[in-house]
Amino acid sequence: MTRLVVSIFFILTAFASKAEILRDTTIIEFSDKTVNKRVTVISTGDKEIELPATLNINSVLKELGIDTTERERAIVLMGQNGQSKDTILVISQSGQKIQIVTRQPIIKEQKPAEVSQENRDGLKTQEPKENGNIPTPVQVPKSAKNKRFFPKSDFGLYFGLNNINMSGADPFNLRTWPSRYIALSFRKNATLLRGEQADLAISYGPEIAWYNFMFENNTTATFTNGQVAFPDAPFSTSKSKLVMPFLNLPVMLNIGFKEDKFKLGLGGYVGYRIGGHTKTKDTNGNKEKVKGSYGLNTVPYGLTGEIGKKNGLTIFFRYDLNTLFESSQIVTKDINAFSVGIRL
Repeated sequence: MTRLVVSIFFILTAFASKAEILRDTTIIEFSDKTVNKRVTVISTGDKEIELPATLNINSVLKELGIDTTERERAIVLMGQNGQSKDTILVISQSGQKIQIVTRQPIIKEQKPAEVSQENRDGLKTQEPKENGNIPTPVQVPKSAKNKRFFPKSDFGLYFGLNNINMSGADPFNLRTWPSRYIALSFRKNATLLRGEQADLAISYGPEIAWYNFMFENNTTATFTNGQVAFPDAPFSTSKSKLVMPFLNLPVMLNIGFKEDKFKLGLGGYVGYRIGGHTKTKDTNGNKEKVKGSYGLNTVPYGLTGEIGKKNGLTIFFRYDLNTLFESSQIVTKDINAFSVGIRL
């Protein structure tokens, strides 16, 4: 009787253990055109997942928490096997075991086409089977860690807001939103280091930039006897601004994180002012434009930074280290300009 009770106890214990394993097992089956096979992914563990929008082995393994290196290895192994049914085991860093079972191709194999020397890179041909048939070459995806994060060159449009920082009295008040910063950037990206998780690159190239300082109330800018001043106009204005175009050369050190597709850049810039003018418009619609230097510094320089997604929105920041106006100007001492906005 005692032996019977003990036997029943062990049977129930084994059944309960098996039930627990089944309860914590996730099974996903789908057709993967990347490897041209039916695929079953079996994951044991208590990790809850949401099925990705596109079912392929890369997206499923990524949802299960498998890192890039293991995902790439699994894809290569799935492409190399030649049996009607094969099993691949993937073990993540956290100890999670994932079993991948592949079955016969979802489409019939075709005879391999002639491959030119230019197209041989990235192709891995399977060994001939015993019956002499040569299977179709399998396209092995290039490793994400070997891809260049930064393009060799790019074009950017900067759109932001200008403002000033000063320690003394403010000689003029600015309208924040109309005081715009606009720049057109043509730059090169030279990759210095290419790593598994991140790339390091230096970016440089010319840009054309416009500083627009829009004044409040009826304030205008004048330049008389070598000195800039900001008196009130003798008429009511609907627009009054000081415009400064520059030819700049920014240089930045950028780091790009491949898995997150996130980038960060820090550097500096030096520029050359190629003009300057004021523009006023009264309430009757009459406009006046006056060109001049207005005591502005000819060669600005400062710090710049950018942060954002690889192919998405990027936020930039610029800060002039030297003063906006020349040191000989009396009413505009210790004024530094800065800009913040987005790069498209």
